[in-house]
Amino acid sequence: MRGKKGTRIVIKDVHNREIGRYMEGKFDTLAISGKALYSSIDASLQEYGELLMRGKKGAVVAIDPSTGEILCLVSSPSYDPNLLVGGKERSKNYAKLGAETITRPLFNRALTAMYPPGSTFKLIDALIAQHDGLIDRSTRFPCQNGYPLGGGKPKCHSHGGGADLTRSVATSCNSYYSFVFRAIVDQKKYPNFIDGYNHWRDLVKTFGPGTSLGSDLPFDKPGNVPSVNYYNKIFGKGHWRSNTVVSLGIGQSELLLVPLQMANVVAIIANRGFYYIPHCIQGIGKEKELDKKFKEKHFAVVQKEHYYLNVIDGMEETMQPGGTAPGAKIKGIRMCGKTGTAQNPHGNDHAVFQAFAPREQPKIAIACIVENAGTGGSFAAPIVSLMIEKYLTGKITRTAYEKNVLKVNLIDGKKLVAQKN
Repeated sequence: MRGKKGTRIVIKDVHNREIGRYMEGKFDTLAISGKALYSSIDASLQEYGELLMRGKKGAVVAIDPSTGEILCLVSSPSYDPNLLVGGKERSKNYAKLGAETITRPLFNRALTAMYPPGSTFKLIDALIAQHDGLIDRSTRFPCQNGYPLGGGKPKCHSHGGGADLTRSVATSCNSYYSFVFRAIVDQKKYPNFIDGYNHWRDLVKTFGPGTSLGSDLPFDKPGNVPSVNYYNKIFGKGHWRSNTVVSLGIGQSELLLVPLQMANVVAIIANRGFYYIPHCIQGIGKEKELDKKFKEKHFAVVQKEHYYLNVIDGMEETMQPGGTAPGAKIKGIRMCGKTGTAQNPHGNDHAVFQAFAPREQPKIAIACIVENAGTGGSFAAPIVSLMIEKYLTGKITRTAYEKNVLKVNLIDGKKLVAQKN
């Protein structure tokens, strides 16, 4: 486009290719500035998250629970967006990126990858069971390094056994949540088993899993909370019971969530029972106008005190000695978290961690999944812990802790390899 004299406006497509003038210039005019668009993405946190996830496959999503604004949305491995600008070079680079079948950089894991949530899902089961009046803070269930009634399956790690509700969260007892799942589904008030199962499924969906959240981002996948019809096809109608699918209680089987949903679940807990639809557009124009649907509260069907008195206490104890992620504790910040180890039929387990901080008046709710990294406390918890510290304080004090995350490459799926830069 030239200056005011002899102004000529050229139309270009989304790939920056010139396609000529519309109607031979009949409607040419000077460009008019549109409304300003404000993003909620915190550039510093986004950049830091991408740095920590370098050499790793997975995703990190952080939300401001008080607004639903998305603070960062990291999908790793990623790519340089400059590679997809222009004509011939763009096509060539797109083909190369698409051919990367191991790293799949064009695949947005934060929004479209569906993972078993692993033990992080126990938080939802604990809340539902309290809502139904089935357990309270003092409720205990036996654990013999596994679920006794299932012959020791699902397996569990050694943690002393027989934990109460708060300790079951902190120690992530698999046996405890096998019992909890069956208690919810097998309630006597439901004459048919499938009615109890549908009750559990309906309450799970109030936390977001199994539904599209309706964010302002594309490819908002719903994840999966398996239906009765699905299991009828797998096992046959009338040929499955709660014990058949008991691993749902620990976030396994066909249960799948996308990382955006994982972050939203922990935002609900941070808010003690509600969420705003996650969105990355903070506002439009001088008035920062925002679609009213992003200002509406959506409630999970659980009473507020169940969050505060029991589950959140357990999440804070997770960061203490005897919990599953004591190394992720941040001095001076009361962080509440939950580890998860998501079994993966295609390789090593995925590491999952969800957290929010500070405990009172939370400013950030965050979820991280690192593929094939093992337990949630291995890499997912350190990444989340560092990002929370960075966001809340503006600096990193645990440089050695940070270095341990930065120095490894997990993409080969076999061994840790020191990065060159």
